[in-house]
Amino acid sequence: MKWIDEKVLQKYFKESFEQYNNWFLKEFDEKLVSVEYNQPFDRFPDLYGVLESGKRIGMEVEWTTKDFNHDHSVISDGLIIVLQNNDPFFELKQLELSKEKFEKWYVKNSKRIFTESINTVIKDKSKIKRPPKLWFYYSGTDSFKNREKTLQSKTFGVPFNFRQKERFQDIRKGDLFCFIGPFKNMRGGRVQFDEFKKNRKLLCKDLTLVRITTDYFYDENEIWEHKVNYLTDDNLKNYPHRFNFDSQHILNLKDIKIGRLSLTSKKGLHTLLYTIFWDGKPELLIDLISRSK
Repeated sequence: MKWIDEKVLQKYFKESFEQYNNWFLKEFDEKLVSVEYNQPFDRFPDLYGVLESGKRIGMEVEWTTKDFNHDHSVISDGLIIVLQNNDPFFELKQLELSKEKFEKWYVKNSKRIFTESINTVIKDKSKIKRPPKLWFYYSGTDSFKNREKTLQSKTFGVPFNFRQKERFQDIRKGDLFCFIGPFKNMRGGRVQFDEFKKNRKLLCKDLTLVRITTDYFYDENEIWEHKVNYLTDDNLKNYPHRFNFDSQHILNLKDIKIGRLSLTSKKGLHTLLYTIFWDGKPELLIDLISRSK
């Protein structure tokens, strides 16, 4: 099974042709000074070379001589380039490449070849269209102190070392973002879910839903004066992972009774309490709205 495409052999010769200039001196009485792909790419002949005199010659690359099945006249003053000459009586000039040199080049450049190949077929996720998402973000008592400035600036940001930075970078224009919290009537420290779900006095102080108006962006210009006490300046960097949102809020609710929510919604909020940020389900938002004042 042949796992390497002929185009890799073309690339090898284009980048390594100077190693074969003794052959060109023998066959053409001059060196090859440059090589370029035919346009459009992969059109016959595969390559064009320029000799020292300025003469331009066509060059077709094949694994073996017998793989050549084109019109000879098109490159009658050029040559074919092969990894194996298996037809010594072939009427065109043919350059037989060194398998050892090709192998050495391939091993050295395999990572680059892989990256270039993958980048042509695998798109950056940020460029792939997707339906709008609903994001949830929990604000504790400390981070809630920046809420007023967030709403005034129509900008929200998270710390430089935010542990869910990669997920946060997926935020796009048109998504919905739901600020939740802080929770009231909850003891400090880590609260187990069994205690969380049975707390009938538990309230969500604030819920604000906004529409995002920009994709994620990075900006270290200072907006928020309050700095959370559990992060150093180096880890904070003025909350640089950001997005902007519409000044017209979609929804703002106060003092939502968490104890009246469904078990599924309670699990979702308990998870959010410790993950801080996630893309959630609209059912949770609906349940929160139905239990609000």
